Amino acid sequence: MNAVIFGAGNIGRGFIGPLFADAGAKVTFIDVSPVIVQRIRADGEYPLEIVGEEPVTRQIRNIFVADGNDREAAVAAILEADIAATCVGAKAIQYIIPNLAAGVRARAEQGRPPLNLLICENLMDADAYIRELLQKELTEKQLEQIGLVETSVGRMVPSLKQNGDGEEINPLRIAVEEYCVLPVDQAAFKGEIPQIPNMVPFTPFHYYIERKLFIHNMGHAVCAYLGQLLGYTYIWESIGDPFIRLLAQNAMLESAGALSRKYRVDCVPLLEHIGDLLRRFGNRALGDTCARVGADIPRKLARMDRLTGAACTVWEQGAFPVYICTGSAAALSCYLREGGESGADAEKALLSLTGLSLDHPLTKCTLEMYAHFAAGEGLDKIFTAAEKKLHETLGMIV
Repeated sequence: MNAVIFGAGNIGRGFIGPLFADAGAKVTFIDVSPVIVQRIRADGEYPLEIVGEEPVTRQIRNIFVADGNDREAAVAAILEADIAATCVGAKAIQYIIPNLAAGVRARAEQGRPPLNLLICENLMDADAYIRELLQKELTEKQLEQIGLVETSVGRMVPSLKQNGDGEEINPLRIAVEEYCVLPVDQAAFKGEIPQIPNMVPFTPFHYYIERKLFIHNMGHAVCAYLGQLLGYTYIWESIGDPFIRLLAQNAMLESAGALSRKYRVDCVPLLEHIGDLLRRFGNRALGDTCARVGADIPRKLARMDRLTGAACTVWEQGAFPVYICTGSAAALSCYLREGGESGADAEKALLSLTGLSLDHPLTKCTLEMYAHFAAGEGLDKIFTAAEKKLHETLGMIV
């Protein structure tokens, strides 16, 4: 099996590359970084460090690369692919479209079978977004030659670039946690679904998308913003704070209850999933930082993303997401602090970031909780305020 991966970054090398390699595939990365391209060409392998209670380092072999700036090389790789994946980050998807479209056209011209593309990005409705971009490059008939398969990327892969003394190490070296399951949209595949260890086809897949975004990503973000406000550097430090753990856990439980009702799934596996996530957040060996997890606040407070999207889902399912709103208030506090803006700008900023109206109950709750952060109150008092607010909201939604 030949596999192509757009992007040899953290997720590409840390998760999808090993996933394909373990299935016996020849893996070809398409990347534009000169350092990455040159090193893969020179080594043909890279070290993967699995960090946990018993750290393990293994070599990912049979690795190749095509320079993304070389259209001919990229198309040649796509032509030979039996499966492909995109791991470039939501903002960079647009830049891989020319190579992807050229490869799909070439496959259609040569009568190759449809190519399934695993979309390994933290982006809601990523398949629709990529389809929209491809429609500008391909005919409807050519579009039929690609399966746009959404995935739920749950493996945590923090940046790892330098060793303890600050000297540059192998730029291909990557550290990951042990968790390595990749749920994929079963209904989106064109043709037979390849048998790949730890790839789990599931339908309806939107449940997995929202589980990842509204439980995992949302809880991670709450840890990050609360941690930043308290001066913690690492996620493991943040989740080790009892009040941050309570606030994050309760926010995740709010989402779990909503998803259980929305998709009519058993809540018990969701509760077990939350317990596992809290344990994984506390993995010191990952060295994951609050700054990295909390980056790009405007995207994470956007209407369909992890914080506001989760809060709206809970609201729509008949409950009030006080703890998620508390996390959103922490994100708003970080946003205003980073921008050097005053508390007087909080209302305007929140409306702009979330797209919600001023009179929406979620807006009011977030601003109310923000006032506690702005007043410099400790998390013990903020947690008590959240509990009080929760009791006030009981019966608000009928």
